[in-house]
Amino acid sequence: MKKLLLLTIVASITFFAGAETVHKMSKPSGKSRVEIITEQPEGNVISYTRSGEYMTASLYGYDATQQTGQMKITYANDGKTVYLLDPLAYGEGTGVWVQGELSDDGTTITVPLGQYVAYNEEYGYGLILAWGQNSLIDLGDDFYWMDFIPDEGVEAVTYAVDAASGVITLVGSEGDASATYPDNLLAHGLAGIWSDDSSLATIEWGTTFTPLSDAVAAVPANPEALEFFDCGDESGYTRFDFNINLQDVDGNELHADKVTYSIYTDQDQLFTFDVATYGAANGFDEDMTEIPYGFSGEDFYLHRVYFYRTNSGDNPLLNWRIGIQTHYTVDGVRNSSDIVYLEVIPSAIESVNTGKTIVAERYYNIAGQEVTNPNGIAIKVTTYSDGTTSKIKIVK
Repeated sequence: MKKLLLLTIVASITFFAGAETVHKMSKPSGKSRVEIITEQPEGNVISYTRSGEYMTASLYGYDATQQTGQMKITYANDGKTVYLLDPLAYGEGTGVWVQGELSDDGTTITVPLGQYVAYNEEYGYGLILAWGQNSLIDLGDDFYWMDFIPDEGVEAVTYAVDAASGVITLVGSEGDASATYPDNLLAHGLAGIWSDDSSLATIEWGTTFTPLSDAVAAVPANPEALEFFDCGDESGYTRFDFNINLQDVDGNELHADKVTYSIYTDQDQLFTFDVATYGAANGFDEDMTEIPYGFSGEDFYLHRVYFYRTNSGDNPLLNWRIGIQTHYTVDGVRNSSDIVYLEVIPSAIESVNTGKTIVAERYYNIAGQEVTNPNGIAIKVTTYSDGTTSKIKIVK
């Protein structure tokens, strides 16, 4: 599916903040059953770069990698209450604040667990903070079922604050993303789990937040153009994947809230996300040619955009290439990177399993046990004649 996991939750969410309902992305009306803070709280706001490691988990696979990006902390005027924006690396760009408390001596920040970092009113579940470790059940053929084991009795996560440098570090976590697979998937730390079934979405360790210096005008380093997929129709599944570098050409950190990006096709033709096509689903009322870093919606994510256009027909999206350019604006001074292009084959729609035949199909229940006649939610593992496998979630 196009909208998957966390971004499904975020893009189609109805938030309840305080006494008023805040509708995000023009989705279902009515008050959400959970309180989520989407407006920046009052206080002194400090931006940080994020480092450490984390793992994402889904029915489609697992991946352990380095944390990147940025986050913010608002220090309230009472000198005690703090708010962390997108505390999970997995959730960067969701725009949700969680509440914590600064110790009297300023050396620790505690953040209560169980807080939602995303919630979908339509689906009736969301992502909540948890603390614990994960475990792996080996299903064979390099396929593992992931479980999360919470630390009973732990009610809050703790961060240590270095008074001299301002660096903030997650306390008590451990893991090693560079370890040999699948050991690189095992960790103990701050997790995001789905509220409907407590399954693991992400877990992170070694997290460090380093304060950013004041923003100054700079030329942003070039982004990366990664992948383009043309679905062949105008359903909105044609996509472009990219990475935005939050550094300038000299390697200095940029402030994410001052970064925007633009999409180009062919002969440096600037693409316009028009209100008529994209506005209602993505919550904007003017045509957009510059998208703020972290802007999210039905068709916009941190590293991906979708188009209601294809390369075929009388009005092709592109003829031979697609590109991305980043902009950095400080005190009215706007600098831009180069336009980085990815050459693509127009109207080429890849058939995933062309030439393959199915040689075996196996089913596993949610406990990771192989079953002959699945009942309810199960994982279907298909093995093809070339030795490859595919895995999908089914409901019977």
